[in-house]
Amino acid sequence: MNEFISVTYQAGERIFNAGDLADQLFFIQQGKVGLLNAEGKLFTTLSAGESFGEQAFLSGGIRGASAQAIEEVTCLKISSEQANQMMAGTSPLLVPVFEALLLQLNMNNVLRAGSV
Repeated sequence: MNEFISVTYQAGERIFNAGDLADQLFFIQQGKVGLLNAEGKLFTTLSAGESFGEQAFLSGGIRGASAQAIEEVTCLKISSEQANQMMAGTSPLLVPVFEALLLQLNMNNVLRAGSV
């Protein structure tokens, strides 16, 4: 994972907004990130070892929630291009299964956020 960029966000800093184009995936190395619904209400907190922004794997993906640093957080940032290059070397069966799981995760987040 040496080719991925490490970024740090300060407490309260917005990482992305709901409705933005999903063009980056994040893996938390340290700190905490909150996911917020369209009204800005926190619906889950993520910490080291977790990821967010998985919509970047889907072509034309749009952010369903906003992400904000709860405390100083350091993440590995992976572009959608890098993510798709990683997927290109896998079994053709894996890609649609992975996309289906991402869509299921997105629906779960929508339900948790109370956006339905």
